[in-house]
Amino acid sequence: MSTPSYKYLVVEDEYLIRKNLIKKLDSLNLPFTLAGEAANGMDARLLIDKVCPDLVITDIRMPQYDGIELAEYLYKNHPHIKVIICSGYDDFSYAQSAIRFQVRDYLLKPVTIEALSEALHKILISIKAEEEEIDDFCTDPSKLDQKTICALLEQYLQEHYPEEISFSELGKRFGFTPEYLGKIFKKYSGETPSKYLTRLRMNEAKRLLLRNQEMEIQKIGELVGYRDGFYFSRAFKSYTGIQPSEFRNLGTK
Repeated sequence: MSTPSYKYLVVEDEYLIRKNLIKKLDSLNLPFTLAGEAANGMDARLLIDKVCPDLVITDIRMPQYDGIELAEYLYKNHPHIKVIICSGYDDFSYAQSAIRFQVRDYLLKPVTIEALSEALHKILISIKAEEEEIDDFCTDPSKLDQKTICALLEQYLQEHYPEEISFSELGKRFGFTPEYLGKIFKKYSGETPSKYLTRLRMNEAKRLLLRNQEMEIQKIGELVGYRDGFYFSRAFKSYTGIQPSEFRNLGTK
């Protein structure tokens, strides 16, 4: 059986640094294949949507669209893609703020081959563990322990909360009854899947209400999974005690 190869993308505005990083990576003889390179985050976005890499290695300071913005885009749109950020001493603390976007590692410039090798080996371990988990799940969901099932359900909700979610259909997807899934989830997370889903949606709704003052409330509801504007307002008030418009006004005072 041949060893699988994983695609990677390098994003760096300095041509020589970008080429040197690719050269170092190739010299390690790891199962990574260059899928492309970009000089800024915006070009990287277009390339990522086209080639769907497994790993993105990005500089942090770039024109048009920096590494943090790119990490956020990947977190929200391609959560399976692993991200490594390269940064200088001056912006290392800034780079670490990307932890909320699940950046896997931070490499200080100039990147040494030893540091690169260590980071890539950790990425490989993570990718292979996920593949084994998926293989086990696809073969027989009963092979997974309850804690893993809870983690998978949590991840699914994090990635799909803006969509219409049926827990009945979700139960079929996971191979269990909705009641059993709910029982497992509450055991390890302390709340029901529906409450967790509501919390995800409401936290994002709060962020959008404060950040996008001109956006219609109905549109915000749609972005977080509520197709009916009236139902969104009612759900928001039930969760926070106030209407979305009141929350937005309080945030501007």
